[in-house]
Amino acid sequence: MTVASTTDPAEFRRRAGELLARDPLRHTVIATAVANSEIGPVDRPPLFISAHADERALGIAIHTPGKGLYISRFPESAITDLAALLHARRAELDIVEGPPECAGAFAQQWSALCGRDFRQVDAVRLYRLGDLRPPRVAGRARRAGAADLELCSGWFERFARELDLTVYPDSAAKSISQGQLWLWEDRSGPVAMAAHKLPALGWSRLGPVYTPPEFRKHGYGAAVTAHVSTVLRENGTEACLFADVANPTSNKIYREIGFRPVSDFVLYGAAAAG
Repeated sequence: MTVASTTDPAEFRRRAGELLARDPLRHTVIATAVANSEIGPVDRPPLFISAHADERALGIAIHTPGKGLYISRFPESAITDLAALLHARRAELDIVEGPPECAGAFAQQWSALCGRDFRQVDAVRLYRLGDLRPPRVAGRARRAGAADLELCSGWFERFARELDLTVYPDSAAKSISQGQLWLWEDRSGPVAMAAHKLPALGWSRLGPVYTPPEFRKHGYGAAVTAHVSTVLRENGTEACLFADVANPTSNKIYREIGFRPVSDFVLYGAAAAG
């Protein structure tokens, strides 16, 4: 078993494209990162990593500066080599996310190398859209434009604070410029938003989906999610999304409009130094 790394998305696709294409849904995070890197320079070039046996890719992961390590799938026997590769590159790594068995094994290896304790801090569930059932909600959807940038940037920040996530300052601007951010409006104006990622291998991942607290319990988030899902399907792309396992409300809403669970992923975080 060998473990290889590259910042070149084309090289990574040559090495691991068959594995990505074999199950593009479960590999949606890495497939999207490859697609984004291929269309132009990115601010924080990710390191694409693959494990091979007899030149066949058996596992893939991605390390993005500021976002930690995301393991989509990795052989248990190669986890030690994965940790050694990143340690040799002096990777800054406070977060590990992936299937429970992979993320847990890597966190243990990384702790041994760096002397920092890791613990599970979150779990998310991957959903795929089945039979869409749009809710009957007052209002309409529209694509966000340049005039909405200040509002949407604020909502991105509020979303990140509520979930204790990192959001880059230009996230809303990029989503708007790429036509990937939608708003739901009622008579008073925008009341919810939903973005989607660049389509990759037939799938596009929704997120963030956000309704400010003052507009909740009216179905706006479900309505804008259903609308974006409809637009994606009309353009030949299937929709998927992640939901926090600990949030029964969001999981219930997504199931009600037709999303079906696929698998769970966990997130390990490093304990604070000292």
